[in-house]
Amino acid sequence: MSGNSTAVQPRVFLNDSFVPAAEAQVSAFDAGFIFGAGVFETIRGKNGEPAYFDRHYARLQHSCAQLGIVLKPTEAELFDTICELLAINDLGGMEARIKLVATPGDTNMHRSHRAGTLLISAIPYIRPSPRIPWKLLLRDDVFASPISGHKSTSYLGYRMALREAHDSGYDDVILLDRHGNIAETAVASLFLFREGRMILPVSDDALPGTARSVIADIARARGIDVREMTVSKHDVLNRTSVCICNALIGPFPIGRINEQELPPFDGAMLRALRDAWM
Repeated sequence: MSGNSTAVQPRVFLNDSFVPAAEAQVSAFDAGFIFGAGVFETIRGKNGEPAYFDRHYARLQHSCAQLGIVLKPTEAELFDTICELLAINDLGGMEARIKLVATPGDTNMHRSHRAGTLLISAIPYIRPSPRIPWKLLLRDDVFASPISGHKSTSYLGYRMALREAHDSGYDDVILLDRHGNIAETAVASLFLFREGRMILPVSDDALPGTARSVIADIARARGIDVREMTVSKHDVLNRTSVCICNALIGPFPIGRINEQELPPFDGAMLRALRDAWM
């Protein structure tokens, strides 16, 4: 077989070693596999390094502590491991999608002796064009979970909501919190722009997005008035420009929610935010 064998058989990091992805094995009794008990981070690889890694690690460390998952590597050790994985898979010269998963490990072992599972993968990332704004489905039903503040591997509810959106011709779906207000989308944080002001929805049922915090800091540094407040589903349909953001896609424009066309996001503002975030 000709071609680059690394591209054909990418390697992953599993617990303490780099192995071909096809040979990576976890226990059949791993809590992440049996119960969906785990957390993950999706990180953008840029110039051979994980972008904004300090924010990802802080969120990961907090969730692991809250959910009883042992995270042994320090921030510096994990950063170096990811850089090495990107180099091994020849991803230093392109954008990459890095996925880090941590679980409590093998449930057949007593918790006092159980070692957690840590799996890191990295593949090329193909960026969608912001010239084609996405369409969002706005559901009327509440979507709330006691672990929604953590990036949990118990992700089926989000996947079901996203599948409904895709089946209906939308790119993503807006999720409402337990009070019926805007929380986030199935794959991203959401922010509004109205009368020169950036509005960040506040909800206890939303994941604290790393990209959202970066973009808010960029906006403040550029003198934009950034407000965090409760946002109703009617607010997003009231002469408001809407964007989503996550660690891979960055700030991305929304052109329509349900059947309602939205005011276009200021092009110069969006380019400035994207350029600074990139």
